[in-house]
Amino acid sequence: METEDGITYLEETASVTKLDSFMIFGGESTLYPERTVKLFQKASTLSIPKIELITNGSWGEDRKRAQNLANQLKDAGVNEILISVDAFHLPHIPLAHPRNAALASLAAGIDKVAWNVAILEGENALNKFDQQTGEILRTLAPLGVEVHRNKLWPQGRARTTLRRFFPRQSLEGKCSEAETALINPTCVTLDSRGWASICWGLAIGNAKKEHLSRILTFYHWKNHPVIQTLVENGPKGLIELPEAAGFEFEEERYIDKCHLCAGIRKFLKPKHPEMFVSA
Repeated sequence: METEDGITYLEETASVTKLDSFMIFGGESTLYPERTVKLFQKASTLSIPKIELITNGSWGEDRKRAQNLANQLKDAGVNEILISVDAFHLPHIPLAHPRNAALASLAAGIDKVAWNVAILEGENALNKFDQQTGEILRTLAPLGVEVHRNKLWPQGRARTTLRRFFPRQSLEGKCSEAETALINPTCVTLDSRGWASICWGLAIGNAKKEHLSRILTFYHWKNHPVIQTLVENGPKGLIELPEAAGFEFEEERYIDKCHLCAGIRKFLKPKHPEMFVSA
């Protein structure tokens, strides 16, 4: 994301609502440290209480550079850093890198530094991924860093490569995130293309085409037929939409309601390009 765009989005959002938190997360924003620091500086001037970074810690490769960046992040107002470490990150990032990033963040005086850990079945599960993640956490334990555990959910490539680990759930009923994601969104994600999304790949507008302040001010779930259907009837309700004609529904293909929702929305994307974007 260009710095100017991010600053504009922050200003416009702050003009219409009180921001409780601001987070920058993946792709890896520390590949563009100057942009990242400038955006955090802007967030700090808006008196946002929680200013967070999720990172893979790759910037810890060089200890001196890591300390310099950590100091800049602290000075820019960052008060929480979550560093991703687990079996899924390890093949791509040597463990020493996030370890050094954590040490630098602690030395810089960042208020909260924590490991951001993806769990597949459970910390004591016997699958190779959770077993390796457990070994990683035991190796890092002497640092005394808090651990945030996040249960993986079937999205993206995980729906195929890790499918055997996800127990099938009922496809019936309404969206479990309807209240906080669709009716009264508590979080909006902006990507580099300007899409403002309230759920995985579900956009309510494009901030490069329309002022974000206007998008947020005039959003109402009943103004979007697809979102209204999700709220009132759940993902299976999307199958009944006229534009879903031709969608081949095979119940056994889907792990849960979110999986089904993503599948139907992919089918509907050509007819709703302004709403369904690639996550």
